[in-house]
Amino acid sequence: MRTLIIVISLILVSILSIPLYLIDFIIGRFSPVAAHMFAQNIVRVVFKIWLWVAGAKYTVYGLEKVPADEPVLYIANHRSFFDVLLGYAYVPGPTSFVSKKSIKKIPCIAQWMYFLRCIFLDRDDIKNGLEMIKSAISNIEDGYSVFISPEGTRNSNDELLPFKEGCFRIATRTNCKIIPVCYTNTEKIFEDHLPWIRKTSNVTIEFGEPIDISDYDRDAKKHLGVKLQSIIQEMYNERRHL
Repeated sequence: MRTLIIVISLILVSILSIPLYLIDFIIGRFSPVAAHMFAQNIVRVVFKIWLWVAGAKYTVYGLEKVPADEPVLYIANHRSFFDVLLGYAYVPGPTSFVSKKSIKKIPCIAQWMYFLRCIFLDRDDIKNGLEMIKSAISNIEDGYSVFISPEGTRNSNDELLPFKEGCFRIATRTNCKIIPVCYTNTEKIFEDHLPWIRKTSNVTIEFGEPIDISDYDRDAKKHLGVKLQSIIQEMYNERRHL
């Protein structure tokens, strides 16, 4: 039933979004940031409704640690499709997510992602990966935070997959702060019993302490992936035992 309700609501959102596209486009002619936040607030409301319909009982930790007045690079583990819903429901400032290219095939969602300056990644195309990094750097320089999962794919195991070091060039090129983000139990909402959505408790998202790399030497910057993987693994181990 939960799955059916979300599918029906996606159809309704697609219809209701048509006039909102025009409003967002008009706002964007005067203020791109205002247009982004208009779109992000709509997405935030819809995603919170979907999390409620899914019966996901979740707790948000550490949101007060995220700087409110500067763009940051969010680095997160990736366990579920619902990670994006939970992340976008709570990130405070204008934020663009890096997503796999196949999402572009979903018309309504793809259009909102366009308004949110999201970046689509083809994991099998090295050149596209370089373009993703350039686009993310541009977003940071324009004042938009970037949210990325360096494992590269969903992973429901207790041990994180190795983080891809390339994405950390977004931070080293812009000197933005890095926010480690840890999800636990999001896979229990959907992936553990495909294709059905089930009521789930003990879901968490935790925002860690900001990491300022401006004083890091070259060698430290080369191993940011290992450092962030270790931090988020520790966050995960602590939360999953609660």
